[in-house]
Amino acid sequence: MKEILIIGPGGIGGTFAALLANTGKCNVALLGRPSPHLEAIKNNGLQIDGLKKFTARVKVFDSSEAIKACDVLIVAVKAQDTDTALTAIKHIEVREFALSIQNGVIKDTKLTEIFDSKKVVGALAVVAGERTEPGSICWTYDGGTRIGELNGNLSERVTQFVSLLNQAGLQSEISSEILSATWTKLVGWAPIGLLASLSGQNNAGILSNARLAREYLGMVRELATVATDRKIALIDLGPFHVKTWLGLSDIEAMSSIMNSSLAQSKSTHSALQDIQRGAPTELSALLEPLVAEATQCSQPLTRVNALYATLIGLEESLI
Repeated sequence: MKEILIIGPGGIGGTFAALLANTGKCNVALLGRPSPHLEAIKNNGLQIDGLKKFTARVKVFDSSEAIKACDVLIVAVKAQDTDTALTAIKHIEVREFALSIQNGVIKDTKLTEIFDSKKVVGALAVVAGERTEPGSICWTYDGGTRIGELNGNLSERVTQFVSLLNQAGLQSEISSEILSATWTKLVGWAPIGLLASLSGQNNAGILSNARLAREYLGMVRELATVATDRKIALIDLGPFHVKTWLGLSDIEAMSSIMNSSLAQSKSTHSALQDIQRGAPTELSALLEPLVAEATQCSQPLTRVNALYATLIGLEESLI
């Protein structure tokens, strides 16, 4: 059976691990830091609740030293932990391909710096899961997963893996425009993280509120200018109808946003989950390069920068 190694046992990594293991068609291993969470998974299995409820048995490693090879490598750590995680696994032989379901737009570049570029596949997941207690994850939202070759070509390895994900219960599809999809997710996802972290509200609380939805739309429009400058075409992706919103008036776009599936979703953004645990979010690692780039191009991201600076102040108060 296919050997799958997932780096990062948190909400999204744990969700993928449990669902894939539950198919009985692959052997799944989780690699993470020593923790009560990892110990609970090792002793009692990985408990999944929410959209599905079951217990999955997966291998658990708290050090990469004993891992020599895998067929498929999936990176699911927080963006700020990427360099440390990749350094620890660079000795691992990846027989088929590696992919990242992290947030952000430089994750694939980082993978190609560690592994042969031919072994890297593009991916993104609009999936929400929350670690509720050691060994347990609540899977709260599935807005779709997309997998695609970085050059846009179709391939048998991507086709087979997308089929496996769908069998696991994850809504998945092949993408021939994975770069556009990755940027679209960041443009739609990051502003919710800023608003969630600072308002303390879940997705529904933010996007069903006219004042917050207006700020959300403003930040989406700002971040879209960075993608446009790079000649990256944004698309409609899952609940993030970014291409549509950009073509509408503010009133029409706000109506679309406030009637989207996210405006009814009770999911809590991962950035707010971090703040609630007293930990820094990954938004700094994701947004700092874009804010700096926009400033250098004399197109400051006014709304984004204001909320981003406020978030950094909040995170510093937690230390």
